[in-house]
Amino acid sequence: MKIDQDYLKGLLIAFEDSNEPHTSITKLMVLGFDHQSDKFRFHIRLLQDRGLIGRVDGLRGIGYFSPESDDRDDEGFFDEVPLRLTAPGHDFLEAIRNKEVWATVKTGFKDASLGTLIEVSRKLLEGFIQRKIDGILN
Repeated sequence: MKIDQDYLKGLLIAFEDSNEPHTSITKLMVLGFDHQSDKFRFHIRLLQDRGLIGRVDGLRGIGYFSPESDDRDDEGFFDEVPLRLTAPGHDFLEAIRNKEVWATVKTGFKDASLGTLIEVSRKLLEGFIQRKIDGILN
């Protein structure tokens, strides 16, 4: 499955928009992110892989349990554990919320891995910030 950049950004925004310092699978579902869909499982696990989201209690995982059988129809399930957007998650979201960064990512890096998206977004944001600082100082 390929990364859907708009879906990924929307999922990060849903984490940030929580009225509490954390969210949950149920709260994400209310916002339109169906935890039973392949798309959701794929994207949320990528976010976990990169340390952009995590459990509030600091334990490993995000409450997802894979099926123990070889039954291909059994897609596993999510336990209701509080999840949060980590500091690197907030940093990545800040970068992709920048209109210039997002436009560049969408056009020049549309098939990039999440690692590449994170790195490129960070570097682009740093460049835009430096230009803004230079403009202020000059």
